[in-house]
Amino acid sequence: MQTDPAPPASDDQALARPKMKLGSMFGEILPLASFFIVNQSYGLYMAAVAAIATSALLIVIYRIREKRLARFIVFSTLVYAVLTAAAIFTEEKTYIKIQPSLFSFCFAAVLLGGVLRGRAMMKVFFKTQFTLSDRVWWLLSLRWGLFFLTAGLANEMAWRALSDDDWVLFRVVVMAPATGLFMLAQLPLTFRGMREFKAMQKGDIAA
Repeated sequence: MQTDPAPPASDDQALARPKMKLGSMFGEILPLASFFIVNQSYGLYMAAVAAIATSALLIVIYRIREKRLARFIVFSTLVYAVLTAAAIFTEEKTYIKIQPSLFSFCFAAVLLGGVLRGRAMMKVFFKTQFTLSDRVWWLLSLRWGLFFLTAGLANEMAWRALSDDDWVLFRVVVMAPATGLFMLAQLPLTFRGMREFKAMQKGDIAA
């Protein structure tokens, strides 16, 4: 029996792009959760090791399930591993406490440096997950760059003023929610960028 031919793809289908994986983005806070839980019973050193192990597991999961390399997690895991090893060998907890600062300052430098050079570095990191207009990539790079800069400064003040347990609590009850809320606040801009890109593509097709 002859089957009817499939209907032609609509413009929206032709312009379909990978959807945002919000679950994977929020999953990146899992290392912090393991850090907090282990710290309650085993202290700062073992908590840092647990966070590294959780990050490594996430890298494997993303690679297997999503066929991608989570660059943010890979970078932060490498930084955390080096500094945690230094903390354990030298018995100096400061190496663990400055990890979030270095992570934040490095990404702030990359993102804001790209903005100053007219290059949206967020597009480099997330172009396989999002399809946005160049204007929105630039705005997201600027906003996240400023956020990382602020987060780094906040951590530097916190670990100097707080005890070990209070600093861990600060990371969990202040910085983690702040990061999640800031991420949610960028969704309207992100969705706008998706619509702008789709409109530009439709214009090219119509032309």
